[in-house]
Amino acid sequence: MKTNYTYGMLLPGLIIYLAIFVAPSFGSFYYAFTNWNGFQASTFIGWDNFKDLLDVDNISLVLKNTFIFTIMTTTLKIALGLGLALLVNQQLRFATFLRSVFFFPAILSTVAVALAFSAIYHPSAGLLNEFLRMLHLDRLTQSWITDPHLVMYSISFVEIWQFTGLHMAIFLAGLQSIPKDSYESVTIEGASGWEKLLYITIPQMLPNIKANLFLSLIGGLKVFAIVFALTQGGPGGASQVIGTIVYKNFGHGQYGAATAANLVLFLLIIVIVGILNLVISRKEVEV
Repeated sequence: MKTNYTYGMLLPGLIIYLAIFVAPSFGSFYYAFTNWNGFQASTFIGWDNFKDLLDVDNISLVLKNTFIFTIMTTTLKIALGLGLALLVNQQLRFATFLRSVFFFPAILSTVAVALAFSAIYHPSAGLLNEFLRMLHLDRLTQSWITDPHLVMYSISFVEIWQFTGLHMAIFLAGLQSIPKDSYESVTIEGASGWEKLLYITIPQMLPNIKANLFLSLIGGLKVFAIVFALTQGGPGGASQVIGTIVYKNFGHGQYGAATAANLVLFLLIIVIVGILNLVISRKEVEV
C-alpha cells in the first residue's frame, strides 16, 4: 500500500513532465523534416532543412565560434575553478568570504553581466582600455567586441568570469569529502604537494571533474544568451554560434529550419558527451 501511494504521488509530476518536455522533444524530430512555420499545416520536405543549414553564410565560422567558445571556457573554468577550490579549502582567515566573492557572479543575470561588460569593453571610453592607458600600455588597447578576430575570446572571458565560481563550488564539495587519512598516509611517506594533488586529490575527485566537464561542455555548445546580449552575433556575423542561428530561424518564422538546427546541436552534444563519458567512466573504474 505504501509503495502504491508513493508512485501515485509521483504520477501528476510525471504526466506534466511527459507532456511539456518529453512529447515536444520527440515531436521536434518530426518537425525538423518539415517546413512548419507555426501557422500553416506542416509539410514533409525530407532533408531540405539540413541542406539549407549547410548553405548558411559562414556556417564553418559558426561551428568554429561554437567550438572556440566551448573549448576555451571549459578548459579555463575547470582549471581556474579547481585552483580557487584548492585555495579556499585552506585554513584561511577569510576563506568563507572568498568563497562568497568567487561564487557571487554566478547568481547574476547574464543580461546584466553583458551590459556591464559592454561598457567595460567600449573601445574609447571603456574601463579596460582606460586602465591600460593609465598604465601607459596604449599598445594593448583593443576593440574588444568590435574586432572580428577578438570578439569570441572577449565573450569567452565574460563566461569564464561569471561561472568559474560555480565550478569552484562543485570542486570544493569534492575536496571536503576526501578523507584526511588519505593525505596523512602519503605525507608520512614524504609525498610532495604536487604528488598529493596528482595521486590523491584528482583521482578521488573524478565524479566532480566529470560533472563540471559535462556542465561546461553542454553549456558551451548551447551558448546563446551571453553572445546575443553582448554582440547579437556581430560584428558582421563574426560571433555567430549555433544558438544564434536557431534564434534567427525562429525569429523569421522558420520553425522547421530552427528545429533542424537545434536537432543538429542536440546530436552534437550527445556524441561529444557520450564519448567523454565512456573515457572518464573507464578512468573511474581504474581508480
